[in-house]
Amino acid sequence: MSMNLSPVFLHQFRDQVQRVLHVRGNFTGPVLEMTLVTDHSVDRAQMAEAVPALLRALKQQGDVFRNVRFNLADWLEDDRVENRVIPMMTVVVNGFFDTYRQLPGEKRIECLYQYLKFYHARSKLILLVTDGKYCLKEEEAAREACKPFLGKKLIRIMISEDGMELG
Repeated sequence: MSMNLSPVFLHQFRDQVQRVLHVRGNFTGPVLEMTLVTDHSVDRAQMAEAVPALLRALKQQGDVFRNVRFNLADWLEDDRVENRVIPMMTVVVNGFFDTYRQLPGEKRIECLYQYLKFYHARSKLILLVTDGKYCLKEEEAAREACKPFLGKKLIRIMISEDGMELG
């Protein structure tokens, strides 16, 4: 399977990233702190192809992504998100996703949003790579978790058989 990274998608992705980074009061410092959330309902092969492609696109975007405090959050279950702080380029190299496990099952997006609000509030950019196979049971809880900042920092990237699209 070859991930479809069309020029249109890349342009939209870069525009979204710039929009998030330039939200009033967001990124002003020398070192960007960002979080990438990997939804473990996504197939390993798809994740191993999509994430490095996205991170390479960010690296090509400019100097902002040369020195990044990079948080990788593995979204395993509603109450289980594992976080690591690692060099961004580690995720780009071949073999990083060899230990990745696909864990299909129903997960609630509002639980993830609440986790991100509490534990990744310092991140100026949050990317969620998912297949969209999560549910929303408590819409009010999701809305509250996105306030005041998470909704402005979060970019959802949906992976399908056809490639990637912004969600």
